[in-house]
Amino acid sequence: MHSDNSSLRHSSSRLTRRRFVKLAALGATGLALDLSLGCNTQATEVTGSQSSKTALAQGAQSSPTAIQPVRGGTLTWLVAYDIIPAAVPYVVTGQIYSLLGTVYETLLHYRTDRLDARPELAESWSFSPDNLTLTIKLRTGVKFHTGREFTSADVKWNLQTASDPKLAASGLNMIKWIQKIETPDARTVVLTFDQPRSNVLDMFEYLYMADPETFMDGINGKRFVGTGPFLYKEWVPGDHLTVTRNPDYWRADQPYLDEVTFKVIPEPQTQLLQLQSGGADMASNIDPRDAKDLEKGNKYTVFRAEGNAYDWYLGIDVSKAPFNDKRVRQAMSLLLDRKRMVDTELIYGQPLTLPWDKTSPAYIAEQASRESYNPTKAKDLLAQAGLASGATVSIQVSQGVAHSPAMAEILQAELAKLGWKASVDKIPSAEFTDKNAKGTYGGLWIAQVAYVHLSPASLFVMAKPFRLPNSANFESPAYAKLIDDLSKPADEATMKKLYQQMNDLLLDECFVNPIATTESPWVGTSKVKGAQATRGQWALVGYLWKSK
Repeated sequence: MHSDNSSLRHSSSRLTRRRFVKLAALGATGLALDLSLGCNTQATEVTGSQSSKTALAQGAQSSPTAIQPVRGGTLTWLVAYDIIPAAVPYVVTGQIYSLLGTVYETLLHYRTDRLDARPELAESWSFSPDNLTLTIKLRTGVKFHTGREFTSADVKWNLQTASDPKLAASGLNMIKWIQKIETPDARTVVLTFDQPRSNVLDMFEYLYMADPETFMDGINGKRFVGTGPFLYKEWVPGDHLTVTRNPDYWRADQPYLDEVTFKVIPEPQTQLLQLQSGGADMASNIDPRDAKDLEKGNKYTVFRAEGNAYDWYLGIDVSKAPFNDKRVRQAMSLLLDRKRMVDTELIYGQPLTLPWDKTSPAYIAEQASRESYNPTKAKDLLAQAGLASGATVSIQVSQGVAHSPAMAEILQAELAKLGWKASVDKIPSAEFTDKNAKGTYGGLWIAQVAYVHLSPASLFVMAKPFRLPNSANFESPAYAKLIDDLSKPADEATMKKLYQQMNDLLLDECFVNPIATTESPWVGTSKVKGAQATRGQWALVGYLWKSK
């Protein structure tokens, strides 16, 4: 659900069984998404005169300007993709978008503006002095929708089940680090790891808790059972999913809405028309240009999230000439007119030369501000590499993915100015995903990568373009060592030095070249309030409410 990589803020106020293996690979490309649940029961209204953007109300405190949520009502939300039951709930993609944060919940989630873990089904957690053991205390009073109590045995079962690579995308491959799972009592889970890891909490951003007793019902599409604020009501394949208020939810004051229907409308223009005609309250696949126009009035709210969970990037296969010469790769990066790509195509987003936005601990301003678009320097580098007269190259994009063909055409035009013959080739989605998994692109490609919102170390463990082995076929002893060092707990000064070293390596080797943050906004009517999201940009639907 790449086009549903939803972000949340306010405009007049502005918020923002197919195959398991196939889905897991999809998640690794960064076409996967993420939605969930915040920590506050009130949303602070920000008027258009204050800002054209409103940060999510997650963690906001009650104040004289706080608006009390209205209980009751129904909400219709337009989504681009239908459910794929076989993915539930471990392959966190747009194909199970409507079930995450409604039916299913996690133990914890990160707030949107930084890596600050907030409790969900877990009440607290602590590491041993040697950082080899993590003890998790579960919240009391949590029940599955069947009425059965949620216990440590359920957490253990979910960890063991999600460790099957056929059941989960790479967001959960950290589970392999767990050497032992102990459940000394119904409220305590003790995990022992293979070695101290700095980023083990990241896996819980993706580990949604399924009910072991009804798990196969979900896989078979019969019913979906979790602990979330909404109960599964019905699923009509290809048309809609409806969930209703959970009267026994552990947050006694939530959810505010009585019912939410997620209606499948793949086409952006159709979503826009349905929203404008009053046939829906929210839409998550509207063209950014249309969303920008809707911001200008007071009838609609454009929701975006603080932070960034996905990047657009140019990948380069270093195993094939001429891209085995890093000067050529550096030239490709310098030919990326990132600002133009954002201004003319993405509309929402910020240009990037490194994977990190300003909310990431790996963001270092001096490195992030190094020159990006510089055709003159690119021309010199290509001349040094013996390519002054140009070459022939393919820029590959996934068929049906919005924005990437237009961005590829902008790069194509820059290459043409230097005598290169570049084609923009739209590859069928399954083939594109297979190339990403196997590292067989053979040249250039433009796509999205996920996991940039987590601990920086996690990007190099989870994301196929960056991890070892990777889709660019890049490897070096220095890179492998930095990846290993980043995963070890260390003091702030040491970590900053490691981030600087990794950033320098990425800027020098240019096998993955970030283009921009991904911000595909949700648009709702002005009556929709209380939007919140996790750092991974999964909506916290229990907080949504509608004004009268």
